Amino acid sequence: MSDVKWERYGAASGFAMVVLGAAAMVFERAPVTAADFVANRSALVTQSMLFLASAAVGLWFVGSLRAYLLRAEGEPGRVSAVAFGAGVAWATLNMMAQAFQVGVANDPEAEAQIALIETMNAVFTIANLPLAVMLVAVAVVSLRHHAFPVWLGWLALVAAGAQTLLWLSTASQDGPLASGSWLSFVLYPFLLIWLVPATVIMVKRAGGSRASVPTGWVSRSTRRG
Repeated sequence: MSDVKWERYGAASGFAMVVLGAAAMVFERAPVTAADFVANRSALVTQSMLFLASAAVGLWFVGSLRAYLLRAEGEPGRVSAVAFGAGVAWATLNMMAQAFQVGVANDPEAEAQIALIETMNAVFTIANLPLAVMLVAVAVVSLRHHAFPVWLGWLALVAAGAQTLLWLSTASQDGPLASGSWLSFVLYPFLLIWLVPATVIMVKRAGGSRASVPTGWVSRSTRRG
């Protein structure tokens, strides 16, 4: 298989993330107590398995994203590396949160302490922080080096802001940022609004050469040379 096809398939993993995530949402429940988790065991474990698969595919996507950003940013690719590291942290924390959910749902005696359930919820919201960092890094490489169109760079910043608000809900027990509030449901789709067009562009540009840098961004050292 050619390198271009591998690159295209790697970029298309973004679509797989969306499909797996959408399938997982079909099994969404609103458990509060340990008994709620056990009563909805089948749905919650199925949901976790789908989200875990989505996170695994997400690792492939962030690797492809790093390569895509690096082609525009150039070596040493510091910001591209930040995007990659933050993306890996995001996927890892999501996997950890799902492990908590599976564990609580599989407790036959429904004896999980409320502190354990709250820790699980905290991991879910904390995962939004590295995701926000990844999106900011994407925005920086897009706005400075045109990895993605400028409009998509700004959209990445908006999505990063949404993820930051979701992270802040970690410390909020009531109000609009509380877990399960109307605002949290409004903020979650912003990632998808960025991810889908970003994936389309990455697939279309697979195998392309390093993005040209507009004259306005030429460094002083280059002018001196």
